[in-house]
Amino acid sequence: MKKYTYFLLAVVFLWSGMSCQSTKYQGILGNTITTHVELNKANFNVLGSFIGVASVKKVVWSIKDRAGLISEAKKDLLEEAKKAGVELTGARTLINFTIDMIENRNRITCSVSAEIIEFTK
Repeated sequence: MKKYTYFLLAVVFLWSGMSCQSTKYQGILGNTITTHVELNKANFNVLGSFIGVASVKKVVWSIKDRAGLISEAKKDLLEEAKKAGVELTGARTLINFTIDMIENRNRITCSVSAEIIEFTK
């Protein structure tokens, strides 16, 4: 009887530990593009700040949940910019690119934000 009590306590302890998982947050701030541009004068226009979000339901036994999530969020960012009439053409680029990843037991959400600028002559 004592063995069953210890076994039951161990199962309850493990079960309660699995259900109390906290939310994880990971952020990347900075320039993820390796091009270095030195701006000595104001030769650019800021066309706007945009945010893209992608989310996926987590499957505990699979690592495929994260595959392409940042790319999907970036694609959403570019679609939001396009809706506002801003596209990456010519001398336009993304700057101040920021990635936020929020993960809990059920879902992984990726959010990217950036400004789009256009260089002038």
